[in-house]
Amino acid sequence: MAPPIKVDVPQSAPFVQATVLQTHVRLQVTPNDDAALAYELMVPKNWAMAGEFGPVGSGPLTERGIGIFAGASEPGAPVIAVTVMQSPFEIPIDVWARANLAHDGWEVVSAFWFPGAAGLYFDITGTRVVDDQPEVRRTSVRARGNDVVSVNTMCALERWDAAKENFWVAHSTFEVLQKSADPMEPWLEARVQKPPSFAVAHPASWLSEPVESSPEHVSALDVRLVDASAEHLLGYVQVRAEQLAKDQPAPSLEERKADAILHLARSGITADEGSFVPLTEESDPRSIAVEGWVGGFEFTGQAGGSEVALRVGFLDRKGVAFALTMLGPTAKDDLLVALRTQRAFEITRATLEA
Repeated sequence: MAPPIKVDVPQSAPFVQATVLQTHVRLQVTPNDDAALAYELMVPKNWAMAGEFGPVGSGPLTERGIGIFAGASEPGAPVIAVTVMQSPFEIPIDVWARANLAHDGWEVVSAFWFPGAAGLYFDITGTRVVDDQPEVRRTSVRARGNDVVSVNTMCALERWDAAKENFWVAHSTFEVLQKSADPMEPWLEARVQKPPSFAVAHPASWLSEPVESSPEHVSALDVRLVDASAEHLLGYVQVRAEQLAKDQPAPSLEERKADAILHLARSGITADEGSFVPLTEESDPRSIAVEGWVGGFEFTGQAGGSEVALRVGFLDRKGVAFALTMLGPTAKDDLLVALRTQRAFEITRATLEA
């Protein structure tokens, strides 16, 4: 396996910014006269519209181009392409962006959330080699309602150093003109009245139901995604609450993990040995905003003869130990449902009220 290609991924553009008023122009673009998708960004004055852009339309959850600009016409020349993907369902856009790049053969060399002028966006850079030609792609992704808008910049590796600051200016100045604070789909509230009582929100396409038979001092809520016939379970999240005794110490992360595995085994779900990966700030960035977050793991397992993706997470709040369990398809089996299941896990965790 070839070593990864090393590239500098700037988070500022000092050389371009020194002359940006002379070298760049701020464009306002209204794609196909659709004011809902109107946006603006800064590009070099001598760049022109281009006819096509490699990554557009080739990945899962198809994007469409709404603005393409090029610095030259020859192969490997720097290009900027603005794309939009409409998702009627809640998905984590950073995980989708990673999957999209992987689908086209890009190896990620940098990925982070960046506080842009118009709010947080996800920034990801990858490299690949096509016909012995190394290429670099930097993409920034932001959600506006159910529109996922991306700025995609790409060029040959040999042109990267000359283009990287122009690319950064495009990413950092990009802004969708019509703002929206709406989620991708409506959220519904679900409450559990049995002590310890709690409430969460979940995407409207999911169903929720309190668990009726639970031990004393324990309550739980099942959140399910089913198919159109309501006969087959596609994704599943459970929120389980256990009231701790006044002087009872909170269990350790390993004790919680062992209890979650046992709970899954009672439901006929076995965890694959050696597949456990701790959730980190990089792999689970939204966990840092969760009050009382203890930690969690993602892993694979077997259910009904099929491989499934699993995630468990734990948090403490007001003397109650909460355990969240997620079960869904692996990304390779069904990317859309895998994304929806992870996002449902994140939403229930973020909205949990003890």
